[in-house]
Amino acid sequence: MFRRREFHAAAVVVGVLAVVSVTSAMVGIPGARGTAKIADAGGPEPGITYQVSAAGQHSTLTYWTTERMWAAATAVTETQAAPAASAPKGTPSATKFSGWPTTGALFYTTGGKAHFCSASVVDSTAGDLVLTAAHCVYGNGYSTNIEYVPEYHDKQRPYGAWPVRTITVASGWQRTHDPDLDFAFLAVGTAGGPSIQARTGGLTIGFTRWYSEKVEVIGHNDTDTDTDGDPVRCATRSFRFRTGQMEFYCHGFWTGTSGGPWIIDYNAKTGGGTVFGVIGGYEEGGDYEWASYSSYFGSATRTLYQQAERQATPKPKPSSSPTASPKASPSTSAASPTPSAAST
Repeated sequence: MFRRREFHAAAVVVGVLAVVSVTSAMVGIPGARGTAKIADAGGPEPGITYQVSAAGQHSTLTYWTTERMWAAATAVTETQAAPAASAPKGTPSATKFSGWPTTGALFYTTGGKAHFCSASVVDSTAGDLVLTAAHCVYGNGYSTNIEYVPEYHDKQRPYGAWPVRTITVASGWQRTHDPDLDFAFLAVGTAGGPSIQARTGGLTIGFTRWYSEKVEVIGHNDTDTDTDGDPVRCATRSFRFRTGQMEFYCHGFWTGTSGGPWIIDYNAKTGGGTVFGVIGGYEEGGDYEWASYSSYFGSATRTLYQQAERQATPKPKPSSSPTASPKASPSTSAASPTPSAAST
């Protein structure tokens, strides 16, 4: 069954999403290990970044009540039959746990319907970047009301709810949904308070690693396994599916786990480690609950990450004194909503 393809067509909301122009030239960085699909011989092309207005962020916080989150996490999604296949002998199974602050659930709407995926905080200069699968945030248009909830479990939001203010996807994903470009970086909004990374910590992002790695994969499941949106994790090993695509075997990764991080050197006490893939890519993550995929994180991913960082990092304020050094401005304007657990 198509367990992770829950994206529905969405139209861009006028006045909420505005294009941020891309002006800088991107330089390709050759991969030390493995290969990644690039746009041309000159290296990966720039991605596309959209800006969510302050009003849109405020609307997102208002929209996602506890009840709506619960409904999205427990909704039965439309599925369709796929050819039967059996998992290889010895395939491990995911186990439910309460989660870690570095990972969480990503709630969003498309076509008036509520959905959710998985995501994680990654280290960045501004401390506000979140990593997920591109198909969670861009289908036939951009998803709306996108909100990230770290360590979401049992209807709880221990680190609040963070509205997304920028969405950066690869141009090749936007044009053709290239499965080798199924990753996206999101900057979440604050109102001058601590960044999300300061609150939750973040995962180091790894590029041009081996396809084959010992990994811990974390995702938020749907009701097929009675997890009700709570996180699951699995210790397994990734391997090369084809150039530009990785795969792992583990039972129990259903709809909702798209965007879940593949973590190397996972620290079970802190939730830290190095993320080098997310559930997505081939078949938008896979047609079977025991086989999952990811786009390979090579030069194209690095380029998109660098672009997202430039868009998210605040510009220095003009100095009021000719001799004073410029100081960094808050991570967003004061008009952006304060991240919080939205009221019920």
